[in-house]
Amino acid sequence: MKGYTKAIAASALIFAAQSQAAVFTCSGYVKAVFSKGNNTFEVKYNRNLGNFENEPVIIYPEHSYLLGPVLEAIRENAENQTKYTLVIENRDGSDSRCHDGESGNALLAITKY
Repeated sequence: MKGYTKAIAASALIFAAQSQAAVFTCSGYVKAVFSKGNNTFEVKYNRNLGNFENEPVIIYPEHSYLLGPVLEAIRENAENQTKYTLVIENRDGSDSRCHDGESGNALLAITKY
């Protein structure tokens, strides 16, 4: 599964190189997922085990297959404090910071850190 996720991440990076979107990675502890309606989900994660939350990332309908791995990451965090790497796409700009003041960034892939 980890090799599959890395392949998806590499594909996303190649795709992003041809478009205006910025694709980058952030590491953290996945805390929660909420439905936003229209088959869209918001994923909350922290950079560290403290309470500092990064902006949430969005699972858009075309990436709904990520809901299962995100739920697994939440369980792993609760049981073992497992850190994950998230591949994120900034769809409306070129900012590649994990904390950039936006909350519409798309989740493209997730893997254990």
